[in-house]
Amino acid sequence: MAGLKFYSHGKLQSFRASTLGALAKRAFASRGRRGRGAGAAVAAPKVLKALARQKSRLASRFNEFNEETVRLMPTEAQAEHGMASAIIPTETVIIEGAGTSELKWLRENHGLNVIHEGRSGKLLLRASEGGDEGLKRVFAASTECFERGNVAAVHPNFLRMVSHPNPSAADRTVQPWHVDNDGSTGVVGADVHARAAWTISRGDPGIRIAVLDEGVDSRHPQLRRSVVAEYDAVDENPTSRPDGDDAHGTACAGIICSSALRYPGLASKCSLVGVRIAKSDNEGHWIFDDFSTADAIDWSWEEAKADVLSNSWGGGPAVDVITNAFERARTQGRDGKGSVLVIAAGNNQGPVAYPGSLPDVLTVGASNQWDERKTKTSDDNETWWGSNFGAALDLMAPGVKISTTDISGSSGYSTTQFTDTFNGTSSATPMVAACAGLILSVRPDLQETQVRKLITDTADHLTQTGKWNKFVGHGRLNCYAALRAAKQMQA
Repeated sequence: MAGLKFYSHGKLQSFRASTLGALAKRAFASRGRRGRGAGAAVAAPKVLKALARQKSRLASRFNEFNEETVRLMPTEAQAEHGMASAIIPTETVIIEGAGTSELKWLRENHGLNVIHEGRSGKLLLRASEGGDEGLKRVFAASTECFERGNVAAVHPNFLRMVSHPNPSAADRTVQPWHVDNDGSTGVVGADVHARAAWTISRGDPGIRIAVLDEGVDSRHPQLRRSVVAEYDAVDENPTSRPDGDDAHGTACAGIICSSALRYPGLASKCSLVGVRIAKSDNEGHWIFDDFSTADAIDWSWEEAKADVLSNSWGGGPAVDVITNAFERARTQGRDGKGSVLVIAAGNNQGPVAYPGSLPDVLTVGASNQWDERKTKTSDDNETWWGSNFGAALDLMAPGVKISTTDISGSSGYSTTQFTDTFNGTSSATPMVAACAGLILSVRPDLQETQVRKLITDTADHLTQTGKWNKFVGHGRLNCYAALRAAKQMQA
């Protein structure tokens, strides 16, 4: 479908999408071929299968829900690798700051009615029609309403189906090298200098670090003592615990708060806020929507009082409602001092993914045991992924074969409650979030801008010039240097 447009950050964006049915019919013909169309066609059956598994919870976003009416736009990752990653427009619109007269105009002129009310003035409206007619109304109403200039934000509500890299291969000799690399794998000192940092602080329970992910196993014996708040934006459960094989969020949380001696969290004394924003299809892909995600961000800083927000997710187009929620957290969190926002750069060895592309956040790439930027050809031999790069990249942190907590049972990364195979910029991001938590533990008076500057200024250089560059940012995280600099700052 051509001609669909929406506004993002004040600029008009084009959106082209094909029905799942049409893409599925091309799958056989595209076998053996390469290119954007071929990758999308091959992935279409996987997308349809994944959506069908979650049909009951996604039904409110559509009037019609079948392969001939649901459309998708493949992401660059899908186009290149044939992976089931896509952006799916729904028959709903998100609007912020709309008055009664604007809602009446949307109802009378475009057949949009409010179906859900969120935080900070967010509303979700659904078209009265389904299929292509519903989508046309959604995009037309969004652009016209934005151009009228009477609201803070308005755009279609997208479903995002994103993939994350496969875990590392099992290795009997793995040790938590990101904490203290003794050179048995890689090079000595290619770590975040955690043990030195712990001579200053292991964190303060008064500092809360939120993990926004596919859920956190808040009953895990090495995490439960840290959990102080939970929120489920997916199924509205009373806890943030995940379903099925959704182990990603628990692994991120363990990097921050695990109390296990063999799998130590970098800020084990800080408090943990578990926030579930996504649900997987049991094949390594997440499904989440913009409205629920933005609401979870607002809940994290406003209700849970999170000092740091760790976000190991991303992909797809930039949208105002998520950007605005992050900005509220950054400027209004911590009683106006600002919550620190930490976001993964992405794993496609391409440009930094949204929302890591936003300014005024800490965007994190992945390094390996040799203090190299993780690429498909770096010395770790993980050829299936590479760390994203670009002007938005701030720094690196370890992201290969990371030891951390795992969900219980055989459906996680391992058959135990721990894993040694977690990887990606997803694992690097909570390390930086933990460092921010340690800094605030010793200096809770600092503004979020000061915390970000401390972390980037004290990173260990990975280039000969010692200057920032788009591949490694300011260098690799050094928790000890950041913490020491924080204590030496004048109040």
